[in-house]
Amino acid sequence: MADDVTASVIVDGGCTGPNRTTMLRLAWSRRDPLAVRLLLTAEPDHPALPRGQWMVLRDFLRYGCEHATGDGLVRIYPDRGAQRIVLELVDGGRPCVVRVAMDVVQRFLDSTEEFCPSGEERHDAAIDALIDRLLRA
Repeated sequence: MADDVTASVIVDGGCTGPNRTTMLRLAWSRRDPLAVRLLLTAEPDHPALPRGQWMVLRDFLRYGCEHATGDGLVRIYPDRGAQRIVLELVDGGRPCVVRVAMDVVQRFLDSTEEFCPSGEERHDAAIDALIDRLLRA
């Protein structure tokens, strides 16, 4: 859809070994403007390799580019020396640390702002999207 913004990036972190690739996909939709979906996959696929899906607030992700934030399944903080953002993701009790280039995350977030600036989200649409997501879970 033209109102969707996505970014896929190969990440480095302690989740995979030799000959393995971890991919993080960031996805935002105007239908659910407050949220960003994080989808982690690994190739080749194997049950022991990292994978999962998390939802975070778009503003939460932007804040995490500058300051440490989060205390649950997603923790985000900057690694300024390496110009990266660190995502600590927990799925089923299995934590995974993912590092992504800061400029990739910032460009992704800036692209979402072109469709719907922060603070201008229609709250009724966001609530409908949240209810829909909860009913599907």
